[in-house]
Amino acid sequence: MTKFKITSKDYLNPTQLQEEFGFTIQMQNIMRMRKNQGQFHSLPFIKIGKVILYKRSEIESWLDRQMSGGIKCVE
Repeated sequence: MTKFKITSKDYLNPTQLQEEFGFTIQMQNIMRMRKNQGQFHSLPFIKIGKVILYKRSEIESWLDRQMSGGIKCVE
């Protein structure tokens, strides 16, 4: 089987998401399952075959939408 390698910085695999945003692999699995259950707060992801990818801009937007009364940082 050929290993799928991401060369774009626009996409993250589960390990990269864990390293950069702190979501453990187990937490990602749970949050992805929410989509199958029709829940609003599901983690946005792309699945190609067995490969899970996260689009960086979608994760950042998703995090912004999860804020509840906190201070939003603007760069």
